[in-house]
Amino acid sequence: MSLKVTIRRTSPQAPENFDQLFARKSKALFGQGEALRLSARGENRILELNNAWREVCETAQIDDQVLLAGVGLTAFATITFSEASSFESVLIVPRRLVIISEDQGFEVLVAAEGSESEETTVLPGEFGSGSRSAERFKLGVEQAVAKISEHELEKVVLSRELVMLVPGKPDLRPALSRLRSRYPDCWTYQVDSVFGASPELLLRADRGEVSARVLAGTAGRGTDPDVDRAISSSLTHSHKNIHEHQFAVSSMLEELSPFCDWVEADSEPFSLALPDLWHLATDVRGKLKPGVTLLDVVAKLHPTAAVAGTPRDKAMALISEIEQHDRGGYAGPVGWLAQDGSGELAIALRGGVVEGSGDEYRVRALAGCGIVAESEPEAELAETELKFRAVRYAFEGESK
Repeated sequence: MSLKVTIRRTSPQAPENFDQLFARKSKALFGQGEALRLSARGENRILELNNAWREVCETAQIDDQVLLAGVGLTAFATITFSEASSFESVLIVPRRLVIISEDQGFEVLVAAEGSESEETTVLPGEFGSGSRSAERFKLGVEQAVAKISEHELEKVVLSRELVMLVPGKPDLRPALSRLRSRYPDCWTYQVDSVFGASPELLLRADRGEVSARVLAGTAGRGTDPDVDRAISSSLTHSHKNIHEHQFAVSSMLEELSPFCDWVEADSEPFSLALPDLWHLATDVRGKLKPGVTLLDVVAKLHPTAAVAGTPRDKAMALISEIEQHDRGGYAGPVGWLAQDGSGELAIALRGGVVEGSGDEYRVRALAGCGIVAESEPEAELAETELKFRAVRYAFEGESK
């Protein structure tokens, strides 16, 4: 199917209703309806989506009245964490895309027989325990540390979930608004079944240059400024957290190198401050080889050591054995891709997934942490609670 696309300027006004969102600071993309949905499952899902997207872009009939990089035919993307997930990995071309950047507004209109927005319901209630209790999560950490001590692997990332039952399809817009307000430095997203406010950029492409931000290593913020500074300093000197962070950065550089003419990383990690947490962060930059797309790289890169572990295959097998829940798009790539090759893909963190139909929906919040030889079960459980603060705030309020 050949899409007919019109790209033009509009007022920099956020629409009241939207089905897809990807926003950070003064830039936001809002999608309304679906003109086209591309989906895939299994081991080759990313490359299948990449090939399908290439064909869509090659056959589209485009009236571009703007002629700016990154403003054009665009698809929102969410890719499942695991190839075995029951969720689909999808690219969604909205019927109407509104792009707001600084004080400029653009819209991309797609003429196609897509679906309109569905009715949603207000979110009541609170989050309760998911498929595994806190105690079972700690037992899982003990299992993982034992495997690491036996030198079967170096690191594994384990997650746990909280669940909220909803009588109808949930309206996430109020929660997303709260996340955007509280976490402006994060990438707030809603694409298909996933939502949240991620602090971690997996990949950004702009005119052939690619960049990423690797996060691994976490500590809670202090209420007193002096204590907070001490926590930040302690994080940068923590053997356990530095150890975990080095795994993630080394993995990123190794995986990016074949796709780039050059790639480099900061020589030392820095402490990234969020309202609830400190993270160890390292920025990575490179130059993509001609013809390489973001999804080409993601097919090789995902899942990174920051969300899976090292070595990848053994970590993924252990995650499947211990977690016993489907992450869906959580900890997978989420963001947008444009026809000109530009795009941004964050890692779907500090959020969760929505699933269900009819009058029976549930919102699952997920949070994880990297397990290495020095990990202690109680401390790792506490780290997941820190990371749940964002979703609890979004849905339950400041007091939570």
